[in-house]
Amino acid sequence: MSRISIKDIAKKAGVCIGTVSRVINNMDRVHPKTREKIRRIIENTGYRPSSMGRALVSGRTHNVLVVVHNIADPYCAAISKLFSGHWHSLGYKMLLGDSNYDAELEREHLVRARDGSVDGLIVSPIPGRTNILTYREMIKSRFPFIAIDNRAEGARTNCVKYDDHSAASIAIEYLAKKGHKHIAFANSRLEYQTVKDRQAGYLETMHRMKLSVREEFLTPLPKPLPETAETIQQLMRQKPAPTALLAENEIMATVCINTLLRSGFKVPDDVAVIAIGDTLTDHFSPVPMTTVSLRQDLMCQKAVEVLSLLINNPKMRSQSPAQEIIQPELIVRQSA
Repeated sequence: MSRISIKDIAKKAGVCIGTVSRVINNMDRVHPKTREKIRRIIENTGYRPSSMGRALVSGRTHNVLVVVHNIADPYCAAISKLFSGHWHSLGYKMLLGDSNYDAELEREHLVRARDGSVDGLIVSPIPGRTNILTYREMIKSRFPFIAIDNRAEGARTNCVKYDDHSAASIAIEYLAKKGHKHIAFANSRLEYQTVKDRQAGYLETMHRMKLSVREEFLTPLPKPLPETAETIQQLMRQKPAPTALLAENEIMATVCINTLLRSGFKVPDDVAVIAIGDTLTDHFSPVPMTTVSLRQDLMCQKAVEVLSLLINNPKMRSQSPAQEIIQPELIVRQSA
């Protein structure tokens, strides 16, 4: 049996296709009796308008695209799930894109977002200015999109990001009040503005609290995990050794805790560990992890609110970009 089309509905109702389209999309200028007749035919035939056909009539796809750095990353997976729930509640289908830390892949996602397949875009920009012209073209076109986590370098975009500077400051203040004087910053991705901001917060707060900052306590750790563990062991052989580690994120903190435990240290009795971020703590850490929560649930909510407004109110797209900063909060568990 062939699928019922909008043309079939129009023929059965004795009206033109445009009248049926206006009924489907709840538009005016249809006589009440005609509207009721068309609705009865639609119900009796089981007709379901295609998403493409509805998009042609309404100018909307009710699709949005979310582009993250790495869909296998637990943080990206967590915010993707949060975004999906928010968009579903608003009647949108969420498409997920993976830039895989690659500028060319990111550019492809940015270009395709404007091909009419989605109504808006949420993107976590990768570091650097490689795609600055593409971002500027998107701004000029007034296509509704918003950056999360990082600002797009060199482009004034709508943005929702965390207060990474304050997150590090909160952690150092907490550790200092616990009596720690030798605190290292465990990091490996200083090319990211988020990590640069966290390091700046670490340095500013250490100086403000009159705690000495040693160069070896700031050395970026190698990205391969076996080498990271070896470098942490070397760090703990310093004289004096750090009594506390502030990790750039939960993955780094988990590596630190596992390495310390395997090396015979007790956490937190010998070395305290605190992470920035609160996504993985219940699943991966051998010691319940003290963290500074970035509140990714609130970030996702704010990003969806802003993008929804931009999609539904085209005039807002010419206004000054919205800048939302999410404030972190300390969550004390057992690692520090």
